[in-house]
Amino acid sequence: MTAMTMSKRLAFSLLSMLFVGLVLSACSTAPPMPEAQPMPADRDFTGVWYSPQFEHMNLRQTGGRVAGVYTYREGGRIEGTVNGNTLTFTWIEPGDKQRARRTLQGAAYLQLVESSDPNHDYELVGEWGYNEDSQGAGPWTATWVRKLLPDDPLTLENLKKSRN
Repeated sequence: MTAMTMSKRLAFSLLSMLFVGLVLSACSTAPPMPEAQPMPADRDFTGVWYSPQFEHMNLRQTGGRVAGVYTYREGGRIEGTVNGNTLTFTWIEPGDKQRARRTLQGAAYLQLVESSDPNHDYELVGEWGYNEDSQGAGPWTATWVRKLLPDDPLTLENLKKSRN
């Protein structure tokens, strides 16, 4: 076998291994969602939270369900269920034909955990994704702002009215 043939075979083998590695890495899955832990005593998801990703979130927990809105852009709706300290939910941002914006929707999870910030007791930490994926699009975090007041909007309609 000539040196040229051996070089071609070696180059082909290296390229083949690189291709297989790229294919396998593209098939990797996101790390699993963290396991739910017990909810801290006298806590739930109800309140006004501030998220650097989605701005203010007004959430109300009733039993094992949570519903509310966030103020990012034109606003979005959140609906989900609670398991321990974990809220798994769907989100939707309605489209706007006049502004040529399509409807966006997805899934996410948030966990109520002790805050690393000495100014807050607890914070929400999680991820969000598009469609059925609750991961992969980015982090979703939030810090406690205050208790939910009776006139805080919990629907998109009321959120829009409060902005006018």
